[in-house]
Amino acid sequence: NMTNWKKIIFTFFVATALFFLDKAGFFNFSVNLLNSFGVAPITRSVFYLGKESSFLFKNIFGVRGLIKENIFLKSERDFFRGEYFKILQLKEENDFLRKALSLGQKESKKIIFADTLSLDPFQASDSLLVNKGLKDGVSVGDSVILSGNILVGRVKEVFAKESRVTLVTSAQNKVTVVSEDSGVKGVITGSASGVLNLDLVLKESELISGQILLSSGLDGFFKGGFLVGEVVKVSNSDSDPFKKALVRPFFNSKDLKQVFIIVSE
Repeated sequence: NMTNWKKIIFTFFVATALFFLDKAGFFNFSVNLLNSFGVAPITRSVFYLGKESSFLFKNIFGVRGLIKENIFLKSERDFFRGEYFKILQLKEENDFLRKALSLGQKESKKIIFADTLSLDPFQASDSLLVNKGLKDGVSVGDSVILSGNILVGRVKEVFAKESRVTLVTSAQNKVTVVSEDSGVKGVITGSASGVLNLDLVLKESELISGQILLSSGLDGFFKGGFLVGEVVKVSNSDSDPFKKALVRPFFNSKDLKQVFIIVSE
C-alpha cells in the first residue's frame, strides 16, 4: 500500500531529523531559552514578591510592636510623673508644717494652717475662702498671715468648715502701720489694683522709697509687728496736709495657696 509506505518514510525522516537536532543540542538550547525568558523571570518575580510580602508583614508587625511599646512607655512616664508631683506636694506640705511649727513656737500663739479654696472671682485682691471654720476654732477678726510674719488679712465670715478672709489689699481694710525705725506712721488702705495706699503720714516724717512698713496694732484689728509692704513711690504735694505713698504688699495671689490663721484666745 503506497499510503502506508509514505507514512513510514515520513516518520523515518522526522525521526532522523529529530536525532540530528538532538545531537546538535537544539533541544537543550530551546529548553535553556524557555527557561531564561519564560520560567526564570516568573520564578524570580514570585520569589521577589514573596520576599517583599514577608518584609511588608514584618514591618507591619514591627510597627504594631513599636506602637504598643510607645503606649507602654507613655503610661510609665505618666505614672512616674504623677508620683513625682505627689512627692513634690508632700514636700511642700511638710515645709509648710515646719514653718507653722516654727512660727507657733516663736509667737507662743495658737496657729492653724489652712488651704485656700478659692479667691474672689471678680476681684482677686479682695478676699479668699479657706478650708478652716468654726469646728477648727476660727472666729471673726482672726489675723491671717504667711510664713515670715507677712500680713495677709483678717477673717470676715466664719462657717462650719470654711472662712472668708478679707485681704489687706482690699479697699475694705485699713491697717495702721509704722516704719521699721518708727519714724513713719500712717494708715494703709487697699485698692482694686492690689496696690496699697499709704496716707495720713505727717509732713515732717522722713518717708522714702524702700522703707519697710509693719502693722502698728493701733487700729484694734491687727496685732503689731506683721510685715505689710514696701514703699515704692512717695507723694508730697504742698496742697495735701499729709504725705502719701504707694506701697507694694509682700504677697501676691500666687502666694496664697496656704495661709496661717492666728486663732483668738
